[in-house]
Amino acid sequence: MLDASDTIIACSTPPGRGALSVIRLSGESSIKIAEKLLGRALNKKVNLVKLPLWDGYKEKCVLTIFNSPNSYTGENLIEISCHGNPLIVRKIIDKFLQSRVRMANPGEFTLRSYMANKMSLEESEAVIQVINANSDSALIAAQNTLNGGLRKKIKNIQKKLRETRVVVETLIDFTDEDADVYLGDVKEKIEFFKEEYKKFGKLMESSKSISDDIRVVLAGPPNVGKSTLINALTNENVSIVSEIPGTTRDVVKSSYIAEGIRFVLEDTAGLRKSSDKIEEKGIKLAKKAIKSADIVIYLGLTKKDFEDMPILKGKPCIKVLNKMDLKGYKDSKGFTRISAKTGKNLSLLKSLIVSSFLNFDLSEVVAVNARHLSFVKQGSKAINAISPSLISSNLELVAENLKECDALLGNIYDPISADDLLGKIFNTFCIGK
Repeated sequence: MLDASDTIIACSTPPGRGALSVIRLSGESSIKIAEKLLGRALNKKVNLVKLPLWDGYKEKCVLTIFNSPNSYTGENLIEISCHGNPLIVRKIIDKFLQSRVRMANPGEFTLRSYMANKMSLEESEAVIQVINANSDSALIAAQNTLNGGLRKKIKNIQKKLRETRVVVETLIDFTDEDADVYLGDVKEKIEFFKEEYKKFGKLMESSKSISDDIRVVLAGPPNVGKSTLINALTNENVSIVSEIPGTTRDVVKSSYIAEGIRFVLEDTAGLRKSSDKIEEKGIKLAKKAIKSADIVIYLGLTKKDFEDMPILKGKPCIKVLNKMDLKGYKDSKGFTRISAKTGKNLSLLKSLIVSSFLNFDLSEVVAVNARHLSFVKQGSKAINAISPSLISSNLELVAENLKECDALLGNIYDPISADDLLGKIFNTFCIGK
C-alpha cells in the first residue's frame, strides 16, 4: 500500500557540482526533525542556519519552510539550499536519514501532491512532461495540461457524450411504438457525436505527437536525394551521401525545430526489390518507419518514381520532386519542387511540413501520453461499434457503449486507482520530484 505518513528526503536538483543544490524534506514531522538536528526553532519562512554534518564542520544553508497545506506536497515541507557539492548533499541527506527519515522514491513528492488533492492525475503526469519538454510547443502543451487544459477538453467531450446518453436512456423506458418516432433523431445525434469524437481523437493524437516529437520519415526509391535532403533540412551531415544506390541501410535520425515544434527526421533505405540481404533488412525497416510516421515526405525525380509509392491511409504525405537544379528537369503538377543540393525551395518544404501537421491553434495543445491516448482509442472503439442497426435493435447495448466510453475518458483524470497503477506512473519521474 502507498504510505504517505512518513518523512521523505531527496535532492531535487540535478546531480553534479554547481553553485547550489536543493534538497527537499517532506512529511508531517519534517519541521520538528529539522529543529531537533539544528537545536533551534525555525520560526521564519526563510532561515539561515549552520547545519552540523560532522565534528568540526557545519554547512551554511538556507531553509525555506512551507507549512501544510500550502506546499507542493500538501504536507510540511522544507527546501534546503546548500553548496552544490555532491559530498555535502550526501552528508546532509545521511544526517536526516539517521532521524526517522527515509529516501524518497521516484516521483514520490508529486505522488503525495496527488494524494493530497493538490493535483489531479493528468496534471501530476504533466509535471514530468514539463521537465522533459524539448521544444516550445511541447512545453506549452505540458504547461496547459498542468493548468487543467486536458481535463477541460475531456470534460467538454464528456458533456456532449452525456447529452447523448440521456436521450438514449430516456428512450429505453418508452414502448417500442413510441421509441420508433424518435429513433431517427437518436441516430442523427449519435452520428453527430461520432464526428465530434473523431475530431477530439485527432487532436489527442496530434498532441501526443507534439509531446513526443513529430516523426517525419523521408521515403522513396534509391538515389533520389533523401540523405542530401535530411542533411539540408537539419544543417548537419548526419546521413552519408553517395551516388551509389542503396547506400543508406539503417534508419538515420536527426531533428530541427520550426514554429516551436521539434521535428525528428528519419532517412530510410531506398524502396526497391533487392537480393542483398542487408539492404533488404534496411528496406523492411524503412517500411516499418513509414507505418509509424506522423508525416511522410516521399521523394522522387520523375512522376514514374511515385507509381510504386505505398498506400498511406490517413497519414499526411508530401510528394516532392528533387534535383530541380539538373538540366532537363521536368515540372509536374501536384508535387513540391526542390533542390536539396542547392537549397532551392527548402523553406517552402519546411512550411509544408508544419502546415501538414499543425491544423489547430498551438496555444490550445495539451500534453497527452500513451496512457491517455489508450483510453481515448478504447473509447473510440466503443463509439464506433454503435451502428444504425444496433440503435434500431438494441438501445440497451447502445447505452452501455456510451457509458463505457464515458468511464474510459474519466479514467484519464480520475481513475478508480490502484496502487500498482500509481506506482507505474510515478516511477517514471526522477527522484526528488
